[in-house]
Amino acid sequence: MRTVIFLCVLLLSANCVYSQFVAGQTKNITETEAIKIAENFIIENGYTDLPAMSDKKNLVFESIEWSSDVEEILKERHNTLQKKAYGILNGRKGNTVGFTVVFLFVDNSIKKTGRAVTMDLDGKNIRVEHVDIFLKAVQKKS
Repeated sequence: MRTVIFLCVLLLSANCVYSQFVAGQTKNITETEAIKIAENFIIENGYTDLPAMSDKKNLVFESIEWSSDVEEILKERHNTLQKKAYGILNGRKGNTVGFTVVFLFVDNSIKKTGRAVTMDLDGKNIRVEHVDIFLKAVQKKS
């Protein structure tokens, strides 16, 4: 029961942070805020063991998807990433400004790489990068 309550509080607080920074604000966010936004993003977009967002029209697609069927995409994504971020880097792909938040795979056999969630400095233009990132390049979150 404690775990369920904790998860509900965690999801609500992450959703608050996500909504606050993605819905119209243009101020730069902190690394801690970027991590919370990314953690909520991967939950909402179906990468964890938790249910994805209920309104599938808001699903964010990767640059390469192996199916055009949303339910099939969510099935492929489900429970592939851990809910908590592994680490963070300043900057985005292509040496642009922003944040890269890295998540470990649930499958423990994949140890040298993770998935990267990138966003602008204000928490917008968030996406999961298609190419994995080497963990040795990541500043591990304490």
